[in-house]
Amino acid sequence: MKRILLFVFFITVFSSVGANAQQVFIPAPPAPVYIPQLDPVWMHVQRQVTANMVNNPPPKGGAKNSKPTAKAAVDYTMYKPRAENYLPKLLSQAGKGNAAEKSETEQFFNTLIANYKQGAPHHELPKNDLAYGILHFILVNYEVYYDLHNVPMEKDPWAKRAKDGFERIALLNQKKSRLTTTEEDRAMYYQFKKMLSAKPEFRKMTDEDKQKMTETLVITAGIVDDGYRKAIDAEDEQLINQAHEMAKQNLEKLLGVPIDKIKINLSGLHLQ
Repeated sequence: MKRILLFVFFITVFSSVGANAQQVFIPAPPAPVYIPQLDPVWMHVQRQVTANMVNNPPPKGGAKNSKPTAKAAVDYTMYKPRAENYLPKLLSQAGKGNAAEKSETEQFFNTLIANYKQGAPHHELPKNDLAYGILHFILVNYEVYYDLHNVPMEKDPWAKRAKDGFERIALLNQKKSRLTTTEEDRAMYYQFKKMLSAKPEFRKMTDEDKQKMTETLVITAGIVDDGYRKAIDAEDEQLINQAHEMAKQNLEKLLGVPIDKIKINLSGLHLQ
């Protein structure tokens, strides 16, 4: 089986303010971290995506009832989390830097995971679930790539493209239409639960394996999101474009199709 390297992509970017430079992303990338137990999951996700989503056009109007009608006896995607995260220390120790820098990096990773656990309460979905981790990864990168964050009007990339007030209203309405709904998010969540639970390899994964995989997805997406937000705040177009490219690469690597082939509706995620 081909090995999959699971690691976090880092870049160090700077925005100039007069003669000074302000650091935006955390530097010192860790070395690639290989977690062999996660191979079956990562490869199964990619295989199932290809088999079930590519060239499978979404039904017209989508499906309204996305939640399974019957609860499975065993929930294979949820896990019992341990109190301490696994990857922050592992990744920070694998990277370069002195003890203080590694400690800061570890804290940054822990903050990304804490934000994930506290976020999106409207979903009412469990965060200790690999299916939700995949949903989170897709949504975060999707929103960065298409500039869908809620930011001040004067810094909003959509609003800044407008030539006048009327065009600004039209563009902001386009932005709003790009956002996924709670119903669409839930449809993807249950889609991923069904997809992941279909294979024996996945059912053999331990709670630790599933937590590590979720943390990998959360940290990878969180770095892009954090950098994008800081680039928007600094109004640095070059850094915003770099965040776009990282989000694009994340989605295309996981889903295996160009980003413009990724479609979301009430029946879930579809790759054309």
